[in-house]
Formats: sequence, structure tokens, C-alpha cells
Amino acid sequence: MNTRAIGLVLAVAVLLSGCTAPPVDRTPEEPGSDVRVHVVDDHADASVVTVSTAPAGHEGLAVELVNGTVLEYPDARGTEDIPETVVPRTVSLRPIGDGVESRTYRWNGTQNTTALFENVPRNATVFYSVAKPTGDEPMRTLGRLTCGPEATLTEVTIRINVDGSIAAGNNCQVD
Repeated sequence: MNTRAIGLVLAVAVLLSGCTAPPVDRTPEEPGSDVRVHVVDDHADASVVTVSTAPAGHEGLAVELVNGTVLEYPDARGTEDIPETVVPRTVSLRPIGDGVESRTYRWNGTQNTTALFENVPRNATVFYSVAKPTGDEPMRTLGRLTCGPEATLTEVTIRINVDGSIAAGNNCQVD
């Protein structure tokens, strides 16, 4: 082989190897974090508690009414995007879309549990709702909590106190 042919073969080999190599500026996927949601119900009345985790790009919100009807709001990103006339009639709120996980607890009297959502994408949001299982206006509270993209573990507590008041809070840990 002459020098020109060797140079041509090397140039083609270099070009082809560049096509199969991973992009240089690509960053590795950020690891997910675990989200623990503690639900403590010290109130004697029946409750419906729904807790969910949703990635930043979730596809909307869904609400369940007392009669079992589910209404979806594909443009809703936060609880403030649910129509005010629907919220009081809601018994459960949950996000919809890929990567969403939800748990609903229906119980009578005092209970407590911890929902563990594993490897949730960073900067996910925890949505929660607390309602009575019956009545014309069952919703007692709904909301969302987040820790931001640097959080590696999210601890959320939803507490229904003996007097029926509700408190929600979160604790975020950073790498």
C-alpha cells in the first residue's frame, strides 16, 4: 500500500470511529432520590389521603369526586390550576403521566403509614390531598411540596391532628 492509501484508510477509520463514540459534552443521568411520605392520622373520623410523586414534566392533574367520577386537567401543573368550583367536591387528587406514582389510603379512625417512592427523578413534586370520604364538600386540604434539584432524599409528613387540623411539611437532604 502506498502512503496516500494508508492516509485515506486512517482518515476513514477516524471518521467512522467518531460516529460510534458517545458525545463528549453529554453528562451522565442524575441519580434519582427516594421520597418517604409519612401519613399520620390522629383524628377519629374517616379520611381519604392520597400522596403522589411526579416528575417536573408530568402531564396534568386528575381529581376523583365522591361519586367516583374522575376529571382530568391536562394543562394543570399545580393545585392552583384546578377550578375552584371542583376543589370542594374532590375526594382525591393525583398527577398523571409517565413517572407518576400514587398511593391512596381510605380508613376509619386513627392510622399511620409510610409510603416509599424509590428512585424518583430529582426535583420531583409530592402532591397530597386529605378528604372525608362522603359529603357534598369532602376536600379538607390539598397541596404540593418539593425540595429542588439538589435533594437526594425527601421526607414529607402529612399529619391530621386530633382536632382535625392538618399540617404538611418536608425535610430535604443534599448530597
